Amino acid sequence: MKMKILKYMLWICCFSLALYGCKRKQTSTLSFDIQDYDGTAPRVTIGLKNRSVTIDSVTGQGSIELDIKSPVYATVSTRKYESKLVFFEPGKDLKLSYSMKSGEKEIKYSGALAKEAEFLNQGNFYNRIVPNVANKGIQTYVNTSDSILMVNRQKLDGTTFSTNFKQLENKRLLTNSLLQLLRVYTKDTTLYLQTLRERMIDDSTFMVIPAYREFLDQYIRLLVRMTSKSTQLFEGTELADRRLECIFENMKDPAVLSYLVDITLFHFGAHGIEKYNNLYRQYVKDPERLASFTEACKKAEKIAPGQPCPDFSFQNNKGETVTLTDLKGKFVYLDIWATWCGPCKGEMPSLLKLEKHFEGKDILFVSLSIDKNKDIKLWKQTIEKMGLGGIQLHLGENWEWLKNFMPASMSVPRFVLLDKEGKIVTANMSAPSKPETLKKLKSLLQ
Repeated sequence: MKMKILKYMLWICCFSLALYGCKRKQTSTLSFDIQDYDGTAPRVTIGLKNRSVTIDSVTGQGSIELDIKSPVYATVSTRKYESKLVFFEPGKDLKLSYSMKSGEKEIKYSGALAKEAEFLNQGNFYNRIVPNVANKGIQTYVNTSDSILMVNRQKLDGTTFSTNFKQLENKRLLTNSLLQLLRVYTKDTTLYLQTLRERMIDDSTFMVIPAYREFLDQYIRLLVRMTSKSTQLFEGTELADRRLECIFENMKDPAVLSYLVDITLFHFGAHGIEKYNNLYRQYVKDPERLASFTEACKKAEKIAPGQPCPDFSFQNNKGETVTLTDLKGKFVYLDIWATWCGPCKGEMPSLLKLEKHFEGKDILFVSLSIDKNKDIKLWKQTIEKMGLGGIQLHLGENWEWLKNFMPASMSVPRFVLLDKEGKIVTANMSAPSKPETLKKLKSLLQ
C-alpha cells in the first residue's frame, strides 16, 4: 500500500514538473556578453515594444526574458547605429557575444537559435535590389523580382531549419520583394498602383516580421502621395486625415488596421484632438498601447493652451543660468532641437529670418538643445558654425522636463509658443519655415 502511495506521489510530482516546463517554454532568454562595454545598452524590439537590456558594467554580461507564445522576429540594437535581426521560438534561447572596441564588427551567436541568427545576418542576396529593370516596364521588374524570390526560397528549402522558421522566413522573403517594389520608379502610375494592389498582402500573420510593418507604413505613404490630387506635401492633421483615408480604403485585417492607426495617431495623444482619440481607441485594442496612449493624453492636458509652462533652469552657451522667470514679460518662441537632427538644422535659416524680422519686438527666440552632456562642445561649435542667434540653452539631460512636451514620442524638432506670463499659447507651434508662423507671431504682437 505504501509503495502505491509513493508511486502515486511520484506521478503527481512528475506531472507538476511537466506542467511547469510547459509554462516555462513560453519564455525565451536573450543573453549578452559584451567586451569593452562602454555603457551603450542593447535594445530589443518586438513589434512596437522596445526594451532596454541591463548590462553589468564590470562583466559586460546581461540578459532579458522574452514572453512569447509563437515564433517571432526581433530587432536587436547592439552597437551605435547597428542592429541585427534574430528569430525566437518559445522555450529556445539565444546569446550574442561581441566587442564595443572601435573597428570590431564580428558578433558571435550561441544557444539553441544561433544557426537561425547566423543565417539571417549572413551576407547573402536576399535583399538584393534589381538595377535598371524598372525602365523596361513594371512587369519586367515583377518577373525578375519573382525569379529572385524563387531562388531565395529554394536556398531556404535546402536547409535543415525547423518548419516554424522556414514558414516565417518564406513570408519574410516575400515581404522583402514587396518592399523592393515600393522603390521602383515609373511614369505609368496607374499600372504601378494596380500592380501594387494586386500583390498587396493584408494579413496579420505577417505582423511578426519587422519588414512587413515597414512595408505597411511605406505603402500608405506611397498611396498618400500618388493618389492625391494636390501637389502639396501634407503635414499635421491634413497628413493624418489623408493617411486614415488610404488605410480604411485599402486594408481590412483588424490587426493590420490596428497597427496603421496606431502609428498614424499615437503622437496625436499629445494634441488632445477628440476625433483622433476616439478613432485610436476604436481600432487599437492592445492593452499596453492603450495604456500608453491614455497616459500621453493625460500628460497633454498639462500643456494645453493657457496652462503654465513647466518651470526650468537651463545653462546657456556662455555658462550662465537662464530660468523661465527670466523670460517672462515677452512672448517666447521655443525651438527644441539637437545637433544630430537634420530637419532641426534645416529650420535654422528660417529661424534666423524670424529673429531679424521681429528684432526689437516683445518676443524672444529660444533654442533648447537636447544633445547629451558629452556633446556640449559639439553643440557650442554648431552654434558658432551656423551663426545662430537668439537665446541658446542646453537641456542638461533633464529628460523629465522634456517629456512634458513630448508625452507621446520623444522626437524633434518641436516648437512651443509661450505668452508674456509664461503660459502656453500652443505646445504644437508651427515650424519657422511655415508661412502660418509669421502670421501667428504678427497677430500676437498686434
